[in-house]
Amino acid sequence: LLASLDLQPGASVVDLGCGPGFWTFPLAEIVGPEGVVWALDVSPEMLEALAARRPPPQVRRLRSELPRIDLPDTSVDAVWGAFVVHEVEPLDALMREIHRVLRPGGRVGLLDWRPDAVSEEGPPRSHRVAPEIVRQALEAAGFHILPTGWQHEDAYLIRALRPSPQDSGSP
Repeated sequence: LLASLDLQPGASVVDLGCGPGFWTFPLAEIVGPEGVVWALDVSPEMLEALAARRPPPQVRRLRSELPRIDLPDTSVDAVWGAFVVHEVEPLDALMREIHRVLRPGGRVGLLDWRPDAVSEEGPPRSHRVAPEIVRQALEAAGFHILPTGWQHEDAYLIRALRPSPQDSGSP
């Protein structure tokens, strides 16, 4: 799933809602020692749990309450958010923030629970956000939706690109 971000060694990426670091560690391995993984979570306890796991030096913990991402404009190459979109309101503000922190040409990968999932795992169905709504919010914020071949009965992955100025005419 993380390969969908097309990350290269030395890249910078935000792990939205990182929790204790399930995705943070593989992201750190991909970007390597010259890269940066901003492990963002609202919970000090989750960030402490991540620290207790002794992440590599390229992991930087960041406490922030989404939809706000406390990073400068156009400062990261990618944003990864696993099972966090359904927790954030308003959704359009989150997508604008992701767009703001991403460099032109940057990618987004959002993995979340399907409202029509087969399993009962995850949050209540009433809290889940349909993939069509997430796609619309991304497009409204200025992203191009990218194809994904990944399918699952309980979750969906949406990939998007922040276009570069030279890409403005083509999705």
